[in-house]
Amino acid sequence: MKRKKWISLLLVMAVSLSLFSGCGNSKEEQAKPAAAASENSDSEEPETPDSEAAAEADTADTEAAAEDAPSWKQDTSDCTVTWFMAYDWYGKKFDEVNNLFDKKLYEETGVKIDIQTGDTDKLNMLIQTGKLPDIITMDANSTQRKLLEDNGMVQPLEPLMEQYAPDLQVPQSMIDWYTAKDGHWYSIASYYYGDDNIADHEGYYETHNQNYVREDILSQIGMEIDSLQTKEGFLNALRAVKEQNIQYNGQTVVPYMVLFSDIADIQVAQQLGAHEEDAEGNFQSLYTTPEYREAMLLFNQMYREGLLTDDSFTVDKGQLEQEVAAGRVFASTAKTNVSNAKLSLYASDNNAIMRYAGQFTGDNNDKAIIPAQNNMGWTATLVNKDAKNPDRIIRLFAYLNSTEATLDNVWGVGGWTLGDDGKVARNPEIAAVRDENPTEFTAKYAGSMDWTSDYTIIQGTYPLDEGVWSDDTYLMTHDDRMIIYDDKCFADVAPEAGSDEAAIQARIKEYRLQALGSIITAPTAEQCEAELDAALAEMENLGLSKLISYQNELFQANKAKLGLKFAYPGNK
Repeated sequence: MKRKKWISLLLVMAVSLSLFSGCGNSKEEQAKPAAAASENSDSEEPETPDSEAAAEADTADTEAAAEDAPSWKQDTSDCTVTWFMAYDWYGKKFDEVNNLFDKKLYEETGVKIDIQTGDTDKLNMLIQTGKLPDIITMDANSTQRKLLEDNGMVQPLEPLMEQYAPDLQVPQSMIDWYTAKDGHWYSIASYYYGDDNIADHEGYYETHNQNYVREDILSQIGMEIDSLQTKEGFLNALRAVKEQNIQYNGQTVVPYMVLFSDIADIQVAQQLGAHEEDAEGNFQSLYTTPEYREAMLLFNQMYREGLLTDDSFTVDKGQLEQEVAAGRVFASTAKTNVSNAKLSLYASDNNAIMRYAGQFTGDNNDKAIIPAQNNMGWTATLVNKDAKNPDRIIRLFAYLNSTEATLDNVWGVGGWTLGDDGKVARNPEIAAVRDENPTEFTAKYAGSMDWTSDYTIIQGTYPLDEGVWSDDTYLMTHDDRMIIYDDKCFADVAPEAGSDEAAIQARIKEYRLQALGSIITAPTAEQCEAELDAALAEMENLGLSKLISYQNELFQANKAKLGLKFAYPGNK
C-alpha cells in the first residue's frame, strides 16, 4: 500500500482533476468570503498546540479511513465511460433506475456505462480508425487483442492498479499468462482458471462439451442416463425417440439437434478422443485425427437414420434455444445451447427436465478426456490508451471483481447471503424469479456484467442445494467418468492478424462450414468418408500444414511458459 501522505496527495489531485474532466459533480465550490474570515479574526483565539495535534489526528484518521475503504469509493462523482463489447448479440443497456445491479454499481462507484456492441468487423473498423471507446472487450484468444497490445493502443494495467486500485482481485497467474512481449500486462480475462484462483476460491475446471437429454422422455422410452455413456447407447436412445414417435405439446420431438455453425463437430470428436497434441508433443489438426473421422461417420449415420435433421445446419444459437425451451428437442450437445433454455422449459413444465448426460465414448477411448472451456479466459478486456478516466475505470474493475458484485451478477442484488459454511443461500422469492422467469430476473436483479469476473468465486460459494439442478451442478465438474484438462496451451495459438497464417485459418474455417453439409448428408458411409477425404485435401491446398507448423511454434512456447513437456493428459 502507498504511504498515507501519498494517498492523501493523490486524493487531492483526483478531486482537482475532476473539475476539468468528463467525470465529476457540477456543483460549484462554496467558500467563505475573505471579509467574513477577517471579521471573525479578532474574536477567534489563535490555534494552540493542542488544537494543532487534534487537527493532525483528525487528518490521520481520515487518511486511514480512505486507505481502508474500497478503492471505488474514493471518488463517486458522476462519471460516464464507454465500453465496447465485440458481441453483437449482447443486448444489455445500462439502466441505473430499473435494474438493481446497475443502480448499486452507480451508487457504489458513481460510474455509468455507455454500452456499445458490434461484431468483429466493427471492432476492426474501430481499431483502424483509432476511434476506440474507453474500454474494449473481445475474445481472449483473438488476434485483435494482441494487435492492440503490440501497437501501443491500450494502457498497461499494473500502474493503474498499483496507483488507484490495489484491491483489484486478479490472479497472479493471469497477469503472468497475459504479460505481453514488452513486459506489461494489458488484459483482464473473464472466466480465467489458474492453480492460484482455483485454490483460493475452491474452484475447479469446467467444460461446455457436455450432452443433455430430456429426463422425462428418457423415462418414457425406458432408458436411463447411464446407458448414454457410449456412442452406441446414445444412438439407441435417439432411435427409440424416433421409433416411438415421441410427441410433446402436440409436436414431434426431434431426437438430436446441435449447432454445426458453432463447433458441434469438434466437440463430438473430442468426446470420442480427438485432441490437438500428437504422441511426440507437437500441435496437430483435429480434422486429421481418426476420432474426427469417427465423429463424421457418427453424424452421417444419425442423418441417414433421421435422428439428425437439416435444422442443425440452418439454426442459430437463439433458434436452437427456442426449440429446446419449447420442448421440441430430446438431446443436444454443449452447455451453452441449453443452460438458459432448460430453465424456461422447466418454468413452463416442471416435469420437463433437460438433464446433464455427460459424454459418450467411442472406438478409441473408454473414458472422455475433455479440454476445459477456455481456461485462459473467455473474454479479454482492455483500456484504451486515450481513455479520459483510467483511474475510474480500474476502480470500476475492482468493484466488478469484488466478491459481492460477482455474486450479485449471478444471483441478483438481494438474491443471496453467505452462510457460515461460505456457501450462498438464495433468497426464495428472487430465486423463484430467476428459475421461473429468467428474462424478468435479468432485467431487474442481475448484471449481465461478467466481462472481468473470476468465476471461481461463484464455484467456491455455489449453493449446496440447487433444487432440481443440484446433482447436475455437481456432476458437470466432478464426473469421475471424464477428465477435464487445462487448455491454455491449445487455446492461445491464433495467428497474428494480417499474417498469411491468419488468412489461411479464416479460409479453412469458412471452407469447413461449407464442407460439413456434404460430408454429413452423404447417402452412404463410404461416400461420407470420400467427402471427408476430399475436404482434407482441399484444406491442405488452402495451407493447413503451414498453419499447423505456425501454431506448433506458439504451442511449444505456451508449454514452455507453463513448464510442460506434454499438455494432453493422455500423452503423459
